Amino acid sequence: LIAIATGSRIVPRFEELSADKLGHAGLVKEVSFGTSKDSILVIEECANSRAVTVYVRGGNHMIIDETKRSLHDAMCVTRNLIRDNRIVYGGGAAEVACSLAVSEAAERVGGMEQYGLRAFADALDDIPM
Repeated sequence: LIAIATGSRIVPRFEELSADKLGHAGLVKEVSFGTSKDSILVIEECANSRAVTVYVRGGNHMIIDETKRSLHDAMCVTRNLIRDNRIVYGGGAAEVACSLAVSEAAERVGGMEQYGLRAFADALDDIPM
């Protein structure tokens, strides 16, 4: 990934290294985290800066694994939205939208049917809870 980000070429032997195979980065620094001796190398201002690394730390392996799963899910959702940007809202949004539409339709209907439509709209409102 560093080669892609900096625009360099990977060389198998040191003898094959030449100026045309070198890349460019504006800033390279080593960053330490917390009280541990953990550190990472940060490379910024690259020619092809679409590459990103997410550094995950946690109190135990279970938290780290759960964070990795959450990041994976978020990246998959983002990828799917890029492929096809049609979405269905969650959290009961579809049921509430249907309830509002049924309530509006109940306003245009008279008699006993209106009571039935209002009861159905109330039932749709209760589904998300």
